Amino acid sequence: MSQKRLPAEIYWRRRLLFLALVIALIWIGTKVLGGGGDPKAKPEPTATSTATATSIPAPTEGALTVKLTSATRSCDAEKIRVTPTVKPGQLTKGPVEVGLVVSSTEDTACTLTPAAADLLVVISANKVAVWDSTVCKTSLLTDPVAISPGWATLAEASWSGRGSGNKCSVKEGFATPGTYTIQAGTLGGEPGKTTFTLNPKPKPKPTETKTTPKPKGTTKPADE
Repeated sequence: MSQKRLPAEIYWRRRLLFLALVIALIWIGTKVLGGGGDPKAKPEPTATSTATATSIPAPTEGALTVKLTSATRSCDAEKIRVTPTVKPGQLTKGPVEVGLVVSSTEDTACTLTPAAADLLVVISANKVAVWDSTVCKTSLLTDPVAISPGWATLAEASWSGRGSGNKCSVKEGFATPGTYTIQAGTLGGEPGKTTFTLNPKPKPKPTETKTTPKPKGTTKPADE
């Protein structure tokens, strides 16, 4: 007895139904075996490496205090840097104020004494020496200078305003008005130089002499 073949549509429907059943079973198994939790729960964020910046507080305005360290140890003259400076408005026929900015490349504090400094100073005009410390055998530094590492110290000095000549006599004439160059440095150290101008000293105003006026209409006494 022969069986009749079913139509092709029935075979395709059965196959699609079977395929849908398999997909449903796979989906249910995934949810059960995967431990399905609360679908509304947010996933935990993955850990990421972040750099932590160390903040340095900004300095308060006006709170910086500078304290220069003094020392009895003498400075090494070869590690000294000198930069001369002259205030504007200097006049002839008198002392000239000179500033010496002194610093050291040493790592520790030291004191620069006039004797150990062996400071060389030359003041010239048109490349001609007007005053030379080696001729006068004297130093513009008169007091010890304390120097701290990383800082510069301003030492005040004074030039007589006269030339040195051959013997550095006190009778040497004063420098004339004009532009000058001053060079300063320790023996073996780093020298510095700058230019400055000497202005003519104003002439003193003549003093007015008061004369007693003669009275008008003066008559001689009559002869008796």
